[in-house]
Amino acid sequence: MRIAALLTVIASLWVLWIAPAQAVSVSGLYEANVMVEDQSDASRRQGLGQALQQVLVKVSGSRDAIASKALQPTLADPQRLVESFSYTRDPVDDALLLQVRFASHLIDQALVQAQLPVWGRSRPLVLVWQAVEDGPLRLLLGQDASLWRVQGDRAMAERGLPVLWPTLDLQDELALPVEAVWGLFSDRIESASERYRSDAVLAGRLSAVAGQWRYSGQLWHQQRWQPVSAVAGNAADAMRLVADVVADRFASQYAVRRQVTADNGFLLLVNGVRQFADYQALLNYLKANVAIDDAQVVRVDGDQLQLKLQLAAPWAQVWGVLSLDNRLQQTGQPGVVEWLNP
Repeated sequence: MRIAALLTVIASLWVLWIAPAQAVSVSGLYEANVMVEDQSDASRRQGLGQALQQVLVKVSGSRDAIASKALQPTLADPQRLVESFSYTRDPVDDALLLQVRFASHLIDQALVQAQLPVWGRSRPLVLVWQAVEDGPLRLLLGQDASLWRVQGDRAMAERGLPVLWPTLDLQDELALPVEAVWGLFSDRIESASERYRSDAVLAGRLSAVAGQWRYSGQLWHQQRWQPVSAVAGNAADAMRLVADVVADRFASQYAVRRQVTADNGFLLLVNGVRQFADYQALLNYLKANVAIDDAQVVRVDGDQLQLKLQLAAPWAQVWGVLSLDNRLQQTGQPGVVEWLNP
């Protein structure tokens, strides 16, 4: 019961909505839960520091961010960035947890001033096929409540990665038995994953070898497979290393390091803006995106808008971030896109 409750909490924190073939808008990026000994001032100060480090890693997309000299003044005074905090109990082991929420604009500001990247809320949804060797058994993890799944969910949540577990119904069992995942048969994994329409697929095996936990797997994203491996003293740490590899690869594409130029205005034509509601939704969407600092209307011609965008990065990277949401579609004409507001 406690494990099921924890999985419900993790899901509510990390996914605002899921749509087919679209990225996920992740909540909880500016929040962290850390274990503390008690509710004393000393424990709270220590916990706030740990929570701030977790949040900076999630939002920047890099564990190296907290080693930046430019961020040390921010790390030295976490209380200044706190929006709220409370205490709760871990549903699994009843440990005391400090729950902290930081002000998002202050976190973003600190990263930008330190010339570090900011990774927005739109992030690739990862379908996870994970085989585990548990004693004499090999298990395939799914949506059922288990300690193995808790470890995977927590590792991914610490890096702000939204995940989807397979249902393991009859269709899955026929398409992808546990031995096919264990053998990392990529063709069968791709075929079984099609029904879930995720942005990426992580498939791998986790086992104890000579006193260490080893993960061997592959990450499928943008039509290609990349190897993923990790070795640690326990299964939870091995999964944290796996999450690090996945998050680092995504962040290298989608986290935006703001460029400083005299004029980074970019003219964009947007078709399909047919109503005032479309007009408002488009501008709000663009202005809320981490890769765009501002969007101004230059001209209106029927259902087409010409916009001047103030970009936070080169257009190629900005488009990579926008394309995750599947709300704008390229038309084949340079500088012209179609608005696909749902």
